[in-house]
Amino acid sequence: MTEPTGAALWTGYRSGALVMDRTTGRLGVSHAFDGERYTLAGIGNADRWTTPAAAVRLATNEERRTLGLGPRDVDY
Repeated sequence: MTEPTGAALWTGYRSGALVMDRTTGRLGVSHAFDGERYTLAGIGNADRWTTPAAAVRLATNEERRTLGLGPRDVDY
């Protein structure tokens, strides 16, 4: 079996992505990903924490609105 390449190879959310940590219920900005865990930074403060990759998802447009942000752009 061959390894996936290109777009099929998941490398995690990019640095700077606004994400939800489902273990804490907090929104954070992705700063690092080591393949297993993300390092996230709090919104508007210097608080940082790590969380398992399986607990992270992109913030919804509704969650973004609570911060005064517009909907996220989608790349095609």
